[in-house]
Amino acid sequence: MSGKILVKQESDSAKPFLGSQANEREGTSAGCVTPVLVIAVAASLLGSSIPAGYCLGVINTPQEIIRQWVRRALMDTYELELTEKVEVSVWAVVVSLFIGGAITGASLGGRLTDAMGRRMSLLMNHLLCLISGIFLMSCKFIGSVEMLVIGRFMSGLYTGLATCIVPTYLSEVAPAELKGVMGVVFPLGMTTGVVLSQVLGLDSILGTENGWPFLLGAFIVLVVLAILAHPALPESPIYCYAMGQDEAKGLRELQRLRGKDSKVVEVEDSALRTLAHQIKEAQWSNTWNAMWLLRSSTYRTPLLLTILVNTAQQFSGVNAVFYYSTLIFRSAGLDLYQSQGASIGAGAINALMAILAVPLVKHCRRRVLLLTSIVLCVLCQSVLVGALWFLPSYSWASYVAIFSLLAYVLVFGIGLGPIPYMIATELFPVGPRSVGIAVGGTTNWLTNMIVGLTFPVLQSEMAEFSFIIFIASMCFFTIFIYKFLPETFRGMHIVSQEDVTSESSRKTIVDLDINGPAAV
Repeated sequence: MSGKILVKQESDSAKPFLGSQANEREGTSAGCVTPVLVIAVAASLLGSSIPAGYCLGVINTPQEIIRQWVRRALMDTYELELTEKVEVSVWAVVVSLFIGGAITGASLGGRLTDAMGRRMSLLMNHLLCLISGIFLMSCKFIGSVEMLVIGRFMSGLYTGLATCIVPTYLSEVAPAELKGVMGVVFPLGMTTGVVLSQVLGLDSILGTENGWPFLLGAFIVLVVLAILAHPALPESPIYCYAMGQDEAKGLRELQRLRGKDSKVVEVEDSALRTLAHQIKEAQWSNTWNAMWLLRSSTYRTPLLLTILVNTAQQFSGVNAVFYYSTLIFRSAGLDLYQSQGASIGAGAINALMAILAVPLVKHCRRRVLLLTSIVLCVLCQSVLVGALWFLPSYSWASYVAIFSLLAYVLVFGIGLGPIPYMIATELFPVGPRSVGIAVGGTTNWLTNMIVGLTFPVLQSEMAEFSFIIFIASMCFFTIFIYKFLPETFRGMHIVSQEDVTSESSRKTIVDLDINGPAAV
């Protein structure tokens, strides 16, 4: 979880490039959405984000069928007859390996993007995704439980890597007014992938005895398309200038992304050349890592805030809400098949909110969106607890529960859903950014595992009142975020066409790039 930076020590003279958003105000025109940028976004979605969400949700629907196959395969291969308790333990390993892989991948993502470059690390992740899909699709035909286990771990590994690679890459290839929007792409792909896995997992499609291997590996179609598009992908200009020390290549990539005749190329080139010059004069003697950032007076606060916001997302109880969704829909009179359809509908609403988050993030401040989302989630969960309490006695309670569940999904998507994945890209400048993103991603998946392990126990002991723990946690996070989280640099500044076309504006933007205010 480290990345290199060019600085002898954390001194006042170094802070203009260390503590500033040295690349956050690259000028750009409002119309600077080029085909190359569209291809970069599409490849990131198809090859990383959507498959990550797909693998996260695909194992739930066909789990009984797969468990039966695991039992038979172990008997045929090793003549090992599983007891019910051992079978549950084996399945728990299969499921949990995904999260374990995600934690591992997220912790390595920052180092990988700095060592290999953003573009090559994205390709490596796509290839890893493809290999895992082949393993998952082939395990039944070969009769190998080991291939299922390895495939699940690999799918978690590339999901964790994607948590770091995609936000970093897209935030650095995007024009200034779209950088915040690019932070929403990863959660958008995740939610889309989850819904896709739910739909394909229906009994009428691939959730069958013969169809489940194809269900597990169906995402490789998307990955192949992303790999085919890879030759057209640009490298991050920021990486070329700041870390690759290749200004000529950086300029070529800028021209591809912004257009050769665009005035904003001159602005970004000037700012990044100044940044590269500062880096070149310093020494490559220090290495960024999480402990160094924690000890740093400059970066300790943004690091802790990144950890806090990602923890808040998982401790919001979103997984617990979806856990209760089938029960709530069944209590409203829906049969099992209809309840599955309604659960897919709730997932679709979550994906729809990820789409609507794009204009919200572009035009609204991150801090306001996050706090609003948390407060409304607490309100919806409080109503849900009351409705679940009255569920056995009153028929109207089921409809209140459905309304509060769907409302929760809506308000979760405006802030708690997208912002944790993008917050580190806006709190850290170029040098420590990859480390900040890696710490945030690792925290997100680690707390996901903690909630996944503890919630079933809490639910069995406290039933619907298990939500009270999430409500209390969110109240704490609300106070802490309100008191300590400032608005990010991008959240305070919207770059428009007029901001970047005049000579005076160009000079102002360059000054902000090199000596601009820190995010915190």
